[in-house]
Amino acid sequence: MNNSTEQNDITSHRVDVNKKVSALKQLYKRNSWIFVTAFVGILLIVPILPFVEGWMAAQGTIILIYVIAAQGQAVLTGYTGLVSMGHGGFLAIGAYTSALLTFHYGIDLAVGILAGAVVTGIFGMVLALIFLRLSGAFMAVGTLGFAFFIGTIVNNIPFFQGRTGISLPANQIFGIEIGDYGFYYVSVILFAMVLLFMYSLTRSGVGRALMALRDAENAAQSSGVNRWFFRTVGFTVSASITGIAGVLSGHYVNYVSSEVYADIWYSADILMASVIGGSAMLMGPLIGGTFVVMVPFFLERMADFSYIFKGVALIVVLWIAPLGVAELIGRPFMRRRAKKLAKARGVIE
Repeated sequence: MNNSTEQNDITSHRVDVNKKVSALKQLYKRNSWIFVTAFVGILLIVPILPFVEGWMAAQGTIILIYVIAAQGQAVLTGYTGLVSMGHGGFLAIGAYTSALLTFHYGIDLAVGILAGAVVTGIFGMVLALIFLRLSGAFMAVGTLGFAFFIGTIVNNIPFFQGRTGISLPANQIFGIEIGDYGFYYVSVILFAMVLLFMYSLTRSGVGRALMALRDAENAAQSSGVNRWFFRTVGFTVSASITGIAGVLSGHYVNYVSSEVYADIWYSADILMASVIGGSAMLMGPLIGGTFVVMVPFFLERMADFSYIFKGVALIVVLWIAPLGVAELIGRPFMRRRAKKLAKARGVIE
């Protein structure tokens, strides 16, 4: 009888502990959503604030484009554990896909975004079959070679107009001209959609499989995780998101040229934005993208020193916070969260 009572007490205690832990997790999840929703809301009202000038909204659009590109890089670097130094190539594919379709067939921006995402995703899937045979530095160099290859193609094949470039008409969505402020709002909406997608991905079976391969590849494969399939998915998604950023970058200035997209520094900036911000943190690319865009802006009179400054900043961040600035900022909150969860489980008093 006593054993039965003790067993019931233990079961009841476990139920209470599980309820407390579940309630805390739900609270943290709800707080995260409140923060993200509030942040996106702020982005939406920024242009209508009386003290905001046109150049500020313009800088905001450029930052959002880089943030979306960095989110694409983060899928591969942060969640899949693979290093790409050639994401500028995917940016170029997205830009040229939409630009050529717009120039020849007069499609609007919405169709261009969809087409750029699909075509770039297909390229990512095909390249995954090649690059996944490599690892570490060999893969990084291989992806860098891919970026050089794309730059050479668009620069030398007449179909892509080389340095002459492709001039695009005013941006339209469903036949309505959107203007600069409309383009800003399109960028905010796409940023929010990518953020929601990334949040869902990290909590899905695919996301957990990618992170399992990242953390312990052999153990994950022993548990039945298909390395080729899931990393191909990761490569495809990463390329597709970066392709969306490429579409936005071309349509924002209404011009696409090899002089811009053959520049290997695009790949460097995207990788830098992802690493500095924190490629495995949801808000990391936002911090990194803002940094990468604003450094040249503030060092306009010393443009030659901007990449030196970025390089030094990258070294400092990797030394102080290898997981990125977002992890460094969030460290006290995560410690407090871990402590509360441990207390709820009865691990600590």
